[in-house]
Amino acid sequence: PRRTLAEEIPQALLKLWPDNWFAPKLVLPGVLTFSGSSSGGKGAEPEVLDEELEGFSRRLRESGQAEELLNGFPLWVMADEPGFVAKSLDNFLWVTFTRSDPARDVHGIFAFTERKHWGCRGPLVIDARIKPHHAPPLESDPDVVKRVEALAAPGRPLHGLF
Repeated sequence: PRRTLAEEIPQALLKLWPDNWFAPKLVLPGVLTFSGSSSGGKGAEPEVLDEELEGFSRRLRESGQAEELLNGFPLWVMADEPGFVAKSLDNFLWVTFTRSDPARDVHGIFAFTERKHWGCRGPLVIDARIKPHHAPPLESDPDVVKRVEALAAPGRPLHGLF
């Protein structure tokens, strides 16, 4: 295997963690989610996240532990609610791939451009925070839920369908 995926977040990594990144959680082995600056404010701009990642990369490099701390985490996802993202695979997939734009929201630790090709030597970081242009979350209307559940009761037309 190329690497062993981490199953817990090392304390040494948390000590170097940026002050404006919060609540790092393990989603799956090797996949980390965390929250950052609010998506509605200055921190939502891709350039701001790039600067934060550069600063974090510098601190990691200076610590001399970069490879050891990062090798087990090939994917990081910045999200508004890391607890929700880490709760299930469905939540992780939904948030990561419906709230990110590959042209704008893909970053990396130790990022570089070589002959017009972007890459990163550390984790790939996807910004999956809610952006101002996103539609509001879809939430169930409690009255509609009650009416549908009543139709799904035994003896009713939707019984056994869900």
